[in-house]
This record gives sequence, C-alpha cells and structure tokens, in this order.
Amino acid sequence: MLFLLATPEYTNAQSNVTKIRVHLRTGVAEIFDQHQDLMGKIENNLIEIETNFEGKVDKTILIVQDAVFIVSNQGLDADAEVTGTSVYVYAKRALEVNSSLTVDKVNKDYEAKQLELETTIANTSGMGKDSKVLLLEGDVEFFKKSVGIVKVLKG
Repeated sequence: MLFLLATPEYTNAQSNVTKIRVHLRTGVAEIFDQHQDLMGKIENNLIEIETNFEGKVDKTILIVQDAVFIVSNQGLDADAEVTGTSVYVYAKRALEVNSSLTVDKVNKDYEAKQLELETTIANTSGMGKDSKVLLLEGDVEFFKKSVGIVKVLKG
C-alpha cells in the first residue's frame, strides 16, 4: 500500500505500508490493502502508519493540522507505477513524532505562535477578525493540541 502526505512545507511518501489508522468524527478507520475507496477529515490530528520492511514492523506517528484523506484502489494518477491501495493525506501542517521532536520544541512553537497572535490582535483596528487572525488562531490551537499529544506519547 502507498501512503503520501503533502503539506506546503513537508512531503512524506512511503510504500510497503501495511496499516494506516486515522481518527474520524464517526470513529477510528483502519485502512489495509484493498480497503474500499473512502475520503474524510481527520478529527484528532493523529495518523498512525505501520510499515513492513524486511520482516520488521516500523510505526510512524504524525500530528497533522486541518487534514483530509483519500483512500483509492485505482490511484489518483492513471500513469503511476504503483498499483493497489493508495492513501493520500493533504494537511496544512505536519509534525512527525520522532526522537528529535520534544515537548520543549513544540511548546516553543506554541509560545511563538501565541505571541504572534497577540501582537496581530493588538495591531488590528478592532473591527472584527481578519483572515490573518483566524489563521493564527488555528495555528495556536494546533500547537496547543500538539503539546498535549507529544506529552502523552513521550510521557
């Protein structure tokens, strides 16, 4: 199975994927090879990917912001070399939970976005929220959730 994650700053493509787990509003979806075509919005910001390489199972966890996914058995590109089930995820931002991602690093990103939001709000005329404020609020919420997720996973 093929997995592709695309964001404006990060791209992750993996083959030999055996299982992908995403949390939807209606519950958890576990996607295996030959899964039915499906699309949806990832609700809790987490994607878990299991890859089998040379008999070893490797698990990757990604934290995503504003993500949607598409599962396709035909593929989105008819000329692609890879056939079978493909999972495509499109997100605004993604963080891979690995040894270099620490609670402190995510907390610093959260504090920086929070400060940027406060500065932007202070510099607006007070005539309602403009698009930059709304985007920053989304970023602040993402990093706030990410701090909690990283604390639990690395706890």
